[in-house]
Amino acid sequence: MCGRFNFSNHSKVSGAAKVGIKPSYNIAPSASVAVLNENGECVKLNWGFMPSWMKSGQIINAKSETVRAKPTFQGFRKCYVPINGWYEWAKTDNGKQPYYFYSDYDTLYVKSIMKDNTVVLLTTPAMENIAGIHHRMPLLNLEPTFKHWNLHQTEIAIHTHPISAKVNAVSNDSPELIAPIV
Repeated sequence: MCGRFNFSNHSKVSGAAKVGIKPSYNIAPSASVAVLNENGECVKLNWGFMPSWMKSGQIINAKSETVRAKPTFQGFRKCYVPINGWYEWAKTDNGKQPYYFYSDYDTLYVKSIMKDNTVVLLTTPAMENIAGIHHRMPLLNLEPTFKHWNLHQTEIAIHTHPISAKVNAVSNDSPELIAPIV
């Protein structure tokens, strides 16, 4: 978790369009994403952090259970990344099957951490009803609340369904990506 997400509906997030975030059904690491900072402002940051000791790649997610103990994340500040849903891939006998995860709430907020121009999403063990597809999920909240910001998962009903493999290509970006396949 979570290597891709959907933030196609910005209606609940004031300032996303103003900072240059365009609606997208297929947001991948390295993309510019909407982030709500501790002042409640929407800012545009790059998804992924490359520490000086890392030779290649980037850190896009961090385990909520260990993030405070990792020296890599010292100096990061609290924030939220708004999403409408996210994608995971389950291994099957026929290859990897993508799934779309979402809730009855239009917008969810992933507890995250930010530093400089980057953001890292926090993850937690997956809820029982979705753990069979992937063992981790975003650390979600229903509202971007900093007063009681903690590393606990908010109880939110999460739904999922299989989707087309078209989500595998970042260049694909349409409502068709979140439609269930039959």
